[in-house]
Amino acid sequence: MKKELLILEIDKQYARQRIAELDNEIIALGPEFYNAFNQTSESWHDNAPFEFVRDKQTLLSTEMQNLKQILRDSTPSIPRQKKGTVGIGTTVEVLDTKTNKTSRYFIAGDWTANAGHNINGATVISRKSPIAQAIFGKKVDDDAHFKNMLIIKSVEQ
Repeated sequence: MKKELLILEIDKQYARQRIAELDNEIIALGPEFYNAFNQTSESWHDNAPFEFVRDKQTLLSTEMQNLKQILRDSTPSIPRQKKGTVGIGTTVEVLDTKTNKTSRYFIAGDWTANAGHNINGATVISRKSPIAQAIFGKKVDDDAHFKNMLIIKSVEQ
């Protein structure tokens, strides 16, 4: 059964761009392979430069295959959400009632390359993160429980 991922278009664009970069990096390893393979050694098993380049290619290929799988599993678009509710693509401000501190989060899809980054004053979090799950579907003035009591102060779409 295929697992469908909800991913924002900006993250799909990043994945496509990164795949192209990885493909170019793998192609660029060609001369390094040639040089490493043709170095003199008693046997090709003892060729550390060749093993280094091969391992580098493996890492790049693995990352590329993972990104391709993410794109294959992603849905064509994000389902519409109710206006004013916390969902994918919204920025939400929450108040922690215990510490009296406010935090701003941008809710990305199931996968994002920007998780944990601060963009436009909001920390980007995946929809699958525990805090996103706690506030998902909430509206302004709703409360949620994540470690402490949270109150939704604003929702921007």
